[in-house]
Amino acid sequence: MTLSAAERRVLDEIAEGTAAEDPEYSRRLSAFGGYEGSALGLPSRWALLPVLLVGLLMLVLVFAAAATGEHAGNARNPATGSSQIQHGSIR
Repeated sequence: MTLSAAERRVLDEIAEGTAAEDPEYSRRLSAFGGYEGSALGLPSRWALLPVLLVGLLMLVLVFAAAATGEHAGNARNPATGSSQIQHGSIR
């Protein structure tokens, strides 16, 4: 949600007044400013990077587990190296 020109002007006047009254406080507050989200209010690309990396890691782990046949219901025959699905019976 963007601010109107009048709202932006009022905020700028408050910031200027604060800087004139207490420059040290104004300097400390300015260290926290500057975050601009996207027009849709979504976080920046850098904020989403950890989420994407965790998702990619999970995807790799799922494929690795599927490739090794280590998931439930799948037994590997050591003699032939092939997999056999077991349906409630002992083989």
